[in-house]
Amino acid sequence: MCFLDILKTYLKESEERLLSPLVYAYIGDAVYELFVRNKIITENPNLTPYLYYLRTTMYVKASSQAIAIKKLYEELDEDEKRIVKRGRNAKPKTIPRNARLSDYKYATALETLIGYLYLENNIERLNYILSQTYDIITEEYTNAKNSCQQY
Repeated sequence: MCFLDILKTYLKESEERLLSPLVYAYIGDAVYELFVRNKIITENPNLTPYLYYLRTTMYVKASSQAIAIKKLYEELDEDEKRIVKRGRNAKPKTIPRNARLSDYKYATALETLIGYLYLENNIERLNYILSQTYDIITEEYTNAKNSCQQY
């Protein structure tokens, strides 16, 4: 049994109610970062580790995640919206130095949704949310880059 299967089995057996949104966000952060790293390596197999790091940070920083969840919000069903709101309203103990509080709260909301979908084993929906998030952030950076080149 894989270590992730052990966690999922434990949670299914021991939790009859929802977990803390910060627990979902903790798992969601890892799932999202692994997805982004895999995607970047697949799209750019010959970069140096430092360039992989730079590209990855573009996708995992709070401001990027905040943009993505705001654009995705209307596509979510009622349960997903409820999970996102719980994540956004969670009270974290710390806030990163390089993020605005509002961006951090929305990023936590996205990670909460990802963690929730992952632990619910809703893989099809999880892959859709991950892919859409990646595409939204890619489009945002492409548009920003193009607008800067015009001047």
